[in-house]
Amino acid sequence: MAQVEYAAPKPPRPRAQAPPVKPPPPKGPPSLAIKERVITEDEILKLVDKNPKDTRYTFEEILGRLNKKDRRYIAQDIKQKRPLKVPVDFDAYRTWSPLPKTLPGGAYPPKLVVVVKDIPYTGWYDKGRLVGDSLTCVGKEWGWTESGLYKVLDKAEDKYSNLYNNVYGEPAWMPMALRIYGAVWMHAGDVVGPYCSHGCINLPPDSAEKLYDWASIGTPVIITDTLSSLNRDLSRLYFPPPKEPVGYGPSSN
Repeated sequence: MAQVEYAAPKPPRPRAQAPPVKPPPPKGPPSLAIKERVITEDEILKLVDKNPKDTRYTFEEILGRLNKKDRRYIAQDIKQKRPLKVPVDFDAYRTWSPLPKTLPGGAYPPKLVVVVKDIPYTGWYDKGRLVGDSLTCVGKEWGWTESGLYKVLDKAEDKYSNLYNNVYGEPAWMPMALRIYGAVWMHAGDVVGPYCSHGCINLPPDSAEKLYDWASIGTPVIITDTLSSLNRDLSRLYFPPPKEPVGYGPSSN
């Protein structure tokens, strides 16, 4: 009987290997780039959709900090399609501040309020570390809010102006007020822009309330012209000049 030859079985075809998955490129630092343009309400709503924990106020607040006006005016600007400074990456500005996070030097007072007029911005520091900040409105003219070293002299939660009236002819309301010198107070006010007061330091209501609760009578306050002049003013706070001239003639002993 003839022997039947069987063909050798063919080896299975190798399985096609999936191409290797490339790791995503490393994420760079957040971009602080800003573009001046019109931002629409639809864009704001899309940002809210991507970040369910946020509201439109979150992004209006960021725009307010960059454009130096209360978020209520930002909402009006968006409706009127006015150009604004808009961040390329909103996330990069969630914790952004133009003020230093820590103060230079080492002899920090327990509490210190810093107002920088050319930004203008207010920050409050606990042992040299920034614990709160706010966009700020100072005097319409440069000298109306005087630079210098001061302290909180009085606190008044429900203060009314003795000098200026509101649009209804009644004394202007100045809630959450801290008196710094003379008739100049830090208080909640209508921050329509960076230079809009008669000399007082106005903060949006939420920020003014936080500062009012945090500050105490006697808390030192620095009002400085620029960030570059802050070091000079801090040195005056830490090492105040002598009140009387010191003579350096020969010793009489």
